[in-house]
Amino acid sequence: MAGAEGRDGWPKPLDVGNGRVCASFAADGSWLSLGCPHPTHGFVELNGAPAFDEAQRGRPDAVRRYRDQLTLAGNAALRLTGAVPELAPDPGPAGRPRWSGADRAGSYQAEAWAVAGRPAVTLRHVWRAGPDLRPRRVVLVASARLQRPAFAEITEVSPLPPPPSAASAAAQGTALQLRDRALPAAARLDVAVAGGSAEGWRLEAGAARLPIAWDPRREPTLELTVTCALSLDGPPDPPDPPGDHPGGPPDPPGPGRPRTAPLPPGRLHLPARLRPRLSGLVDGALGYVLGCTALAVAPGERCIVTDHRLLQLSWTRDAYYQASLLLAACRLEPHALGVVAEHLRWLWGRCDRTGGWMRSHLPNGAVKDQAFQADQQLYPLLELLDYREAAGAWPEAPPGHAGWGELVADTWRALPVDPDLGLVAGEENPADDPASLPYLLSTQVLLWHTATRLRALAGELGLEARALAGTADTVRAAIRDRFVCPGPFGTQWAYETDGRGRSRRYHDANDLPTAFAPLWGLCPPEDRQWSATMRFALDPANPGWSPGRWGGLGSAHTPGTWPLGDIQEWVATSLLGDTARAERALERLLAVAAPDGLLPETYHPGTGRWLARPWFAWPAATLAALALGAWTAGLDGASGG
Repeated sequence: MAGAEGRDGWPKPLDVGNGRVCASFAADGSWLSLGCPHPTHGFVELNGAPAFDEAQRGRPDAVRRYRDQLTLAGNAALRLTGAVPELAPDPGPAGRPRWSGADRAGSYQAEAWAVAGRPAVTLRHVWRAGPDLRPRRVVLVASARLQRPAFAEITEVSPLPPPPSAASAAAQGTALQLRDRALPAAARLDVAVAGGSAEGWRLEAGAARLPIAWDPRREPTLELTVTCALSLDGPPDPPDPPGDHPGGPPDPPGPGRPRTAPLPPGRLHLPARLRPRLSGLVDGALGYVLGCTALAVAPGERCIVTDHRLLQLSWTRDAYYQASLLLAACRLEPHALGVVAEHLRWLWGRCDRTGGWMRSHLPNGAVKDQAFQADQQLYPLLELLDYREAAGAWPEAPPGHAGWGELVADTWRALPVDPDLGLVAGEENPADDPASLPYLLSTQVLLWHTATRLRALAGELGLEARALAGTADTVRAAIRDRFVCPGPFGTQWAYETDGRGRSRRYHDANDLPTAFAPLWGLCPPEDRQWSATMRFALDPANPGWSPGRWGGLGSAHTPGTWPLGDIQEWVATSLLGDTARAERALERLLAVAAPDGLLPETYHPGTGRWLARPWFAWPAATLAALALGAWTAGLDGASGG
């Protein structure tokens, strides 16, 4: 692990969810948040962190400081004070985080889980008496409020005004209810105490406190079970009686169930000694997507957000790679296929596509960021095609549509393709930064791949196979003609071009399609132009490269080494036959990964310490999908064309 140079052993909070609600806990067991989709505001969350300073919008350093605030135990929505020893966190079996510790007063254990079938999460604490039998007092402190998240972005486009607040709190015994009628939303905290006595919640300025007394001489064990439930239109229902599950928390469907991920052999270099660790990452990424980012918004509809705490927004790009993991794992996880079908209905039905899919959308389908990214018009098509391949049939179409043919045809016709060049243009690149030139290489690779896939199913969709074949041929030729430029390793492809002589030589960690070109069949791994492009991408000659002991491919968007860049390095060097470098890239990914399997946006190239986004589903989902064999079918059919 990278800890030898000061990297934290646990670089992020611990998370649980059941696809209806999602929660995070600090390394010391403090309860940081509980959130869920909201029909008006997109998402609501119970948390105790300071509000984002709206005057700091658009300032990257301020955004990163605010995101760090969301991880701190001192900003917990709910925390314990009193007889709690120093704790060691553990991701636990099947994604149920646990904490444990001991001192002279005795031992302490805690475990959290999402309640099956309810918008609620439970945290259970258990103390067992030790040599010191003096009476003790524990206080549960709630410093929480309900709010719509700030959605603070590094590159702001369309910030939302803060919603009004009409907060209130009420207590009855060990039940505490927090409401905000302006949202509207409500949270109910129910506490069950066994082996001790609770005095009832006390409402104070800025917090509520629940004192609990325990005398180990009379009761050797104290058990404290806290359940928090969210509701969007009225008071949440009280929890089930604690005796319903005497043996412990029930197994929820889907997320939380133990899995063993068989990793198939393939062209990607994967030494046997790394397989167990990669299998653990697969399980962690799959559990996070099913529990915390693939969130139900209506019957039969599900949004896939980029993460559940920093940006509870949907990018079709991020969602595609998470859906790809679910499709690759559909034989391991029986709920995965249905989740993707529900996401497709949300994506093509509820989501506002008036001008195409915008940079990001709220979980209620409304546009959040009004910026057009060309690749994000293509990923929904690919996700639909991937579902058809995995399921052997099309999913149920969104309400008001008899089938998928018209939806696909309209989307395809709306693409801003230059009639002379055959290339598709966009305002922003996949890093959410303004494009320097209109035509991005990775987007054209994606366009070719989508046209090729659509051609194979043109008959089922009522499309013209010949026209799709012509589009694919035109794009492939344009890549070889319009993007060609000299490079340090020979003639390569430019990052972006105007198609008429101007180009930019660069490569970014966000541009996975370029690295995946042989996996998708655009070219063989031996292709000289692709090989030179990727050798440049993974070299200090590339302005996107971050040098250092933990150095690798990064992005101008956020400095540092990016796991998405490491994934590209693993793929490209595997295909180029450099197995030693591929193994180092994979080892670096596994070393940087959190114990629960998630990866950051970026980490320090000198130390391996996480630098940005402690919650980010895209990189771990992509790595896990590759480990399960996603996107490798094109290798057998790759040709130089």
